[in-house]
Amino acid sequence: MTHTATIDVNAYLDGELGPEEAAEIEARLARDSEARIRFEALARHKDHLGEALTELAASGPVNLKTARLEKRLAAALHRRMSPRRSFASVAWIRHGFQIAASCALVAFGWWGHANWSPRSSAVPAYVSEAVGAHRVFAEDMVQPVEFTGAALAGATEWFSNKIGTEVTAPDLSDFDMTLVGARLLGTREGPMAQFIYEDALGERYSLTLARHPDDTPIAPLQVIDYPEREAGYWNTPNLDFTFVGRKGGTSVEDVAATLVERI
Repeated sequence: MTHTATIDVNAYLDGELGPEEAAEIEARLARDSEARIRFEALARHKDHLGEALTELAASGPVNLKTARLEKRLAAALHRRMSPRRSFASVAWIRHGFQIAASCALVAFGWWGHANWSPRSSAVPAYVSEAVGAHRVFAEDMVQPVEFTGAALAGATEWFSNKIGTEVTAPDLSDFDMTLVGARLLGTREGPMAQFIYEDALGERYSLTLARHPDDTPIAPLQVIDYPEREAGYWNTPNLDFTFVGRKGGTSVEDVAATLVERI
């Protein structure tokens, strides 16, 4: 990797990249085995350095002002190197591609930057995951889905079993949208079903459904802006929903509001 790429990966590991930049890093690692090896080495190095700094701060003299400053610095560096929501684990980089190919269960985490949003500082994690999945899969014109046609019936049953509650693909023909297909996603929050739709102009939209945690309150429909995209999200007692699409096309808010009334 070049010096610039190394800087980007450092920012990626520290949880400082937005969804667009994180997606570029993921694409680079997906196609470049040498880059993945260097990525793993860098991730291990940062982990070991953070642990060493913490041990150093804890073992030094406690009666000196310098020691107290070192301890604070070590703690700050360790927090920076171990963000609350890292985008991807080394284990995912090592095994995730084989898992995705064999069972369409992709271990995300690259969009786990749940607080990233131009408008909100409290975007739920499942929304960030859904926007990331839309960017990677829905807008892929080559292989966006794992299940199409007659296979969708069996897929939705499988999705329901994995998620733990009934999952179906809504009919969006009122908006001149057809169902392209679906896939199952694996995220830090648990499995998510993704249904991908296409309108008459060829624009792609996605609806993701995840199990709603029992201890989390129900929230009404909200719409947030991402670069070039927007997402509407809401809850029912059983499911968390996110509808994602590009700005300037069919209104994401209109479609999401219709789904809220129907579901």
